[in-house]
Amino acid sequence: MKHRQIRFTALFITAVLFLCCVLTDIAAAEKTGKVHGGWLNLRSEPSYKGKKISSYPNGTVVTITGQSGNWYAVTAPDGLTGYMLGRYLTVSGDDLVPGSAAWVTSSNGLNVRLRSGPGTQYGAIASYPPGTKCTVISQKGDFTEIKIGSLQGYMMTRFLTATDQGSGGGTVLYDVYVVSANGGGVHLRSGPSKRYNSIGFYDVGTKGGMIAPGTAWSRISIDGREGYMMTQFLSTTAPAPVVLTGSFVYSHNGKNVNLRTGPGKNYAVIASFAPGTPVTILENGTVWHRVKINGKYGYMMIQFIITK
Repeated sequence: MKHRQIRFTALFITAVLFLCCVLTDIAAAEKTGKVHGGWLNLRSEPSYKGKKISSYPNGTVVTITGQSGNWYAVTAPDGLTGYMLGRYLTVSGDDLVPGSAAWVTSSNGLNVRLRSGPGTQYGAIASYPPGTKCTVISQKGDFTEIKIGSLQGYMMTRFLTATDQGSGGGTVLYDVYVVSANGGGVHLRSGPSKRYNSIGFYDVGTKGGMIAPGTAWSRISIDGREGYMMTQFLSTTAPAPVVLTGSFVYSHNGKNVNLRTGPGKNYAVIASFAPGTPVTILENGTVWHRVKINGKYGYMMIQFIITK
């Protein structure tokens, strides 16, 4: 009988310890983060210098296991572990406590409205970009009363987070400039793909800041707005067009000459122009010039341009 009691007690203690461990694990796993703002890299250390392990799209939920500055140690759904930048995670369990700091966040990178009352029927006082720091006053349903500078109003709670979003925006690594083969403007998008919304359209030569370089898409900052632009349309060298006037389209047979999107016959034809049409040469080439003709930008073979 005594042995049974000892055995039962031992089993009971083991069960209690196991239950405590399980509850501890559950409690630790309660804090999660949801990716917003496009694809987010998982890195080997809490720094841009960390090796990229993988990347995850909007809506991916990761388990947060720790924090190092503005970076979170996480476990991804596929079991990979590493670090993610906190400004691109909406963290569960974030309490918007009155008197505490909060930061504006949005999944598409656009500004968020501050309203005069707790509802969309109230007028907008101002709008603020993601990363703007504010002070929480109170919470009323789906809206939170906040103060930004001297302005006080209401913002939808889902666009606020207690996680430091980096009020100065992403760290700019170096300057970049918008470029394009056809001289046309380039879209800045909310995520690293053409399926994401355009949040800006910028002319060739527009200066920006590189935040996170990528092979196909890079995250940049232009005019205080952060988003993604195809890497092929970015250069570290500012374009310095050489403008020559007094040039005209020429062809020995009198036929129209094609203006193309790039310096080669494999590029698409933008338009064709009759001999004698004025040409503005923007960049000199050895076989092709980048030119402007009747408001259109593109490339034309040197042999079909004559300068008088």
